[in-house]
Amino acid sequence: MIECPACKHQEFVGTMFCTECGTRLVLANGAPTVSISRDEIHAEALHTKPSAPEGPELESGAVIGLRVVSTGDVVPLIGRDNYTLGRTIEGQAVVPDIDLGPFDAYEQGVSRMHSEIRLAPEAVTIVDLESANGTLVNGKRSEPLTPVVLHHGDVIQIGRLRLQLITRTRG
Repeated sequence: MIECPACKHQEFVGTMFCTECGTRLVLANGAPTVSISRDEIHAEALHTKPSAPEGPELESGAVIGLRVVSTGDVVPLIGRDNYTLGRTIEGQAVVPDIDLGPFDAYEQGVSRMHSEIRLAPEAVTIVDLESANGTLVNGKRSEPLTPVVLHHGDVIQIGRLRLQLITRTRG
């Protein structure tokens, strides 16, 4: 038996993910991540940054969501304080709050439990959940399990899938 480093649950040797908390138990080589220059990400962020009125509206009067850069689709973040981002497979015991599978997540190197968006009155943050291919914010790799503050228009790259934060409060 092996012990999950996060929740201490016992799993059979060879189990890849903890059935209790979803933590990766087996180290594996992930798909390579493509490097994109900071200038290119900054130029794309400026070009694609939506104006403040765009985006899904929340009951609280805030506007917040994740725009998938490749398609323009907006995934609203409504009604919770945190959201796990990842992809699902059939029979997966622990599933992410936001399944990015419809956006070719597997092909883009997105882990099943890749990162977490946290919404708080003082800041919106993202935390990499020790994913295989990492989480980048505006081209800078974030440290696993370390929150990174996000701002409106920031480009988030999980694996090779790029998302853009859309957020504002109504005035």
